[in-house]
Amino acid sequence: MKIALVSPYDFPYPGGVTEHVRNLARCLSDVGHHVRIIAPSSRDDVEVVHPEVYRVGSHITSVHANQSVARLTLSLTLRGRITQILDHERFDVVHLHEPLVPVLAPLVLRESRAANVGTFHCARDRYVGYALGRQVFRALLSRLDARITVSAEAHRFINSYFPHQYSPIPNGVETDHDPISDVCPEVMQDGTPTVLFLGRLERRKGLTVLIEAMNLVAARVSPIRLVVAGPFSEFAAGPFRELSHRLGLKDVVFVGQVSDTLRKQLYRHATVFCAPSTGRESQGIVLLEAMAAGTPVVASDIPGYRTALVHGESGLLAVAQDAVSLAHCIVQAIGDERVRRTVIAGGLIAASRFSWKVIAPKILTIYETAIQSRTSTRFFSMPGMLPEAGRFNGRFAGPAAS
Repeated sequence: MKIALVSPYDFPYPGGVTEHVRNLARCLSDVGHHVRIIAPSSRDDVEVVHPEVYRVGSHITSVHANQSVARLTLSLTLRGRITQILDHERFDVVHLHEPLVPVLAPLVLRESRAANVGTFHCARDRYVGYALGRQVFRALLSRLDARITVSAEAHRFINSYFPHQYSPIPNGVETDHDPISDVCPEVMQDGTPTVLFLGRLERRKGLTVLIEAMNLVAARVSPIRLVVAGPFSEFAAGPFRELSHRLGLKDVVFVGQVSDTLRKQLYRHATVFCAPSTGRESQGIVLLEAMAAGTPVVASDIPGYRTALVHGESGLLAVAQDAVSLAHCIVQAIGDERVRRTVIAGGLIAASRFSWKVIAPKILTIYETAIQSRTSTRFFSMPGMLPEAGRFNGRFAGPAAS
């Protein structure tokens, strides 16, 4: 099968959708499918480093949305490049991730003649843009032959504006053990208990709450270290360094953006992984990655994270935006050996349910259904192929029948 995976986000800049697309491409290629990724990129060498990528859009704009920053191409001159790729590849399936995010995904959807599948990742309370542009977006979405949502929160959001049948297929995680993760990273080699935060330094990621909680943890666990990793600049880290200094935290290490190898090692050797997000998380790939590495997870008790773990079984959930509650869970995950053993074992079991070995075949089934749907639509749209009224004698009753 020839498959295009379309992402509107700067590739390979770290992010949940990008990680999903990268891993899905790998899994599909491993079982013999021809897979190409279509995405914008700020890297001039992206097609050399990642031969499976078609770079469509080089000028990246940082757009503030959903208490986050999306790195998108907003160029309106992409159509020629898109049609060139689609005409050359003749994909069987075009799988668009966030098909309404401007501008690449909507342009590809408009030009595609393949079976089109859309996956919706975003979770938020509301979006005025969808309300105002409902008719235009509904017409664009009608070009999809199948729709997927990665979580209940993502389904709630998109279905509130565009009611339709969505197949629930969550984000996947790599669960096979990689020996490279056994190498302890330098920042953890002295054996100091370490809490790991991995993510962008955006307000909704909750690092401020975590630093405040670590001040409370330090009064009960000493020594203790906080390691902060993610795609951020020294300038962005400045306010968090100042907060740590003001609270008297002596061991906070900002390592910045990390390679895939170092990320695996940090997950594997952290004492606790903490995701203190304040909300608007669809599912939380980082939670799954930490659980798959055998590390206890402490996370905010928000709807998106509840889809990934169960409190007391596969991780610990703290009251969102509550430093006291977060500190209590971190101390428990560090010092209570019974709790540690329980959530590590439960986390490994929970992560196995999200393994790409489980998720990828489900997505392939959606592809096959979408191809059949598109083929049937084309067949019945041919001249002379539409049935006359009453021809089926009620054998294909519509939704009003009961």
